[in-house]
Amino acid sequence: MNATLSQRLDRLARNLVPVGLGLVCVLLSVTPLYLPGYGMIGAHFAMMAVFYWAVHRPDLLSPLSAFGLGLLLDILVGTPHGMNALVLMMVRVVGDTQGRVFRGKSFLLLWCGFGLVALGASFVIWALSAALALAPLDPRPGLFQAAMTTALFPFLGGLFAWTQQRLLPQV
Repeated sequence: MNATLSQRLDRLARNLVPVGLGLVCVLLSVTPLYLPGYGMIGAHFAMMAVFYWAVHRPDLLSPLSAFGLGLLLDILVGTPHGMNALVLMMVRVVGDTQGRVFRGKSFLLLWCGFGLVALGASFVIWALSAALALAPLDPRPGLFQAAMTTALFPFLGGLFAWTQQRLLPQV
């Protein structure tokens, strides 16, 4: 039986949910909040989205999508083009390859795994920034960003889980 146009459009819209939420997270990452010192340690919301969807629905968040989200974040933030794109692609690869470890387990395990990924990603960003600056940089802002990102992950992770249950039935 052939699917009707409305059924195909519905399926397409549902399949674009992870990328759409990733775009929202990129915009949330660049939204100024006017909190003292927040700019130095702002959470990396796009990383949360890429990791969650790479673990739970890697079929709906391709490496090209992760690259595009990272490139958009680079453009909006003003970091060297490709830095966040590379990091988000690495996060996607780790989430996809280690997804079997996290799927069907407790959220606490997913959260701890994300914390390790966020710490590793902040190290990569710090190392790339130091290499581009040709000078040693203070690693504390990156560590604080990793801590802030990890601390806020349960809130967005819960939203992503709810969205996945409501809109994205398992195939």
